Amino acid sequence: MGLSLIFCAGADAEAPKKILKALETVDYEALEPLIARKADFSLHLIPRDLELLSQCAAPFSARKEAPFRAGLTCYLDEADRGLFIVSEEWEQYMAAIDPAKAKALTETWFQAMGPEAVSPSPDAVAAVEDLIALCQYAGQTGNPVLHMWML
Repeated sequence: MGLSLIFCAGADAEAPKKILKALETVDYEALEPLIARKADFSLHLIPRDLELLSQCAAPFSARKEAPFRAGLTCYLDEADRGLFIVSEEWEQYMAAIDPAKAKALTETWFQAMGPEAVSPSPDAVAAVEDLIALCQYAGQTGNPVLHMWML
């Protein structure tokens, strides 16, 4: 089993607390009904690659660049799982990207990862599209964007 890197937004205002409880108790089956939107970045990435995605998004976003890692608030940090709330600033930065530009952003991101990065797969493009959509959903509903990881 590899590293799962997931962004999500809950279905309601109580979802972050319930998601935290599910992660604390390692009840992963309880997660799915709590999540309204999800972007799965389990693409053989490392966390630093998500910071690079954030940097590559600058020319595509209608908002000022916002840092990813500096904007995370940690709620759970275990050896095999974690949960963070993503800053509203970063959420708005990603939400301001035209979804039609997701493929171009993904290609720019993979080029920035260097020559060892293969061409972006359809799953990578879908993850970026899903991230933009969930950030837009979070902005419309007021539900925060969560970032969780699991081994």
